[in-house]
Amino acid sequence: MTSPYTIAIANVPHFGPVTNAKLFAAYEKPEDVWTASADELVLAGVRPQDINKFLDFRAQHEPQEFLTIMEKHGIRAVTICDDEYPEMLKTIHTPPTLLFIKGVLPPVTKKHLAMVGSRHATIYGLRTAKKLAFDCANAGIIVVSGLAYGIDEASHRGALDAHGITLAVLGSGLLGIDNPRHYELSDAIIAGGGAMISEFTFGMPPLGQNFPIRNRIVAGMCHGTIAIEAGIPSGTLLTTTSATSENREVFAVPGMIDSKMSLGTNALLKDGAHFVTEARDIFEVFGMDVAPSASATAFLPIGRSPDEIALFAQLGAEPVHVDVAIEKARLSTTAGSIALTGLELLGVIEDIGGKQFVRKD
Repeated sequence: MTSPYTIAIANVPHFGPVTNAKLFAAYEKPEDVWTASADELVLAGVRPQDINKFLDFRAQHEPQEFLTIMEKHGIRAVTICDDEYPEMLKTIHTPPTLLFIKGVLPPVTKKHLAMVGSRHATIYGLRTAKKLAFDCANAGIIVVSGLAYGIDEASHRGALDAHGITLAVLGSGLLGIDNPRHYELSDAIIAGGGAMISEFTFGMPPLGQNFPIRNRIVAGMCHGTIAIEAGIPSGTLLTTTSATSENREVFAVPGMIDSKMSLGTNALLKDGAHFVTEARDIFEVFGMDVAPSASATAFLPIGRSPDEIALFAQLGAEPVHVDVAIEKARLSTTAGSIALTGLELLGVIEDIGGKQFVRKD
């Protein structure tokens, strides 16, 4: 069992991963870190401005109280010395000494893919992320992302739609999620056999400075990282830089040359990232022999009518006039209108004006 002193030290708000690594390297036992004097902490490499803050924190808390919080919320701690700690993550520069986990980490033998991109993704980016995540999860790949809006959320949901496993690495503490929509998604990730992961103190909010720190974990625990939409500069490019520095595979989805959201991904492709237009491009780099990807109707819930399935198959990322889609689906005008209404109510298609429709998946 992880020492309560280790957990307490990891919850000191002013200590980051570099400071924690110095402390645990300097002392044989975690309780020696907890009881160290100010002079000893200076010798261990702690910044002078953080020492008094730590001493105040120590005076206000008992190590055992953090174990109580963990038990209440179903959180466990995994140190870098534990068998459960992700094997690939151990090899990166400054790996986290301790991870807080809620849920289950999958076997290390499974391929892991980090899926990253803009919080302000376009419809094209969201649809692409969800489809790639679906196909990858359907093939047994573990989808790893950051539980943010945009590409992250689409990636998690695509993996869940395929009944696959997805992991969320947070830029906050496990109890610091501040968005109700992400409460629901985090519950679905855990229920689907995945996990929530963080190295930050339990209640830490999603602060901007946390995300570059978090990104090294997203890339570090994966065999490859795919960028789906990214501007310049962006956190997405920081993640792919981490992947490159750790000798992981880097993938990118091409985008329109006049889109701000494609500047980063297109630059990655120029620099040699693997070109991805379908999941099979990823499978080939990973050395996986996988059957053809899911059908065009994969994102429709089970039980939809044959007319809805036929009409949905005619729609994609590019706008299609409703009359053309109905004709290609070989439906009567009445049957096509009924199917169209059903798909709109289901929320899987969108009218972009002029009776032009696109998929929202």
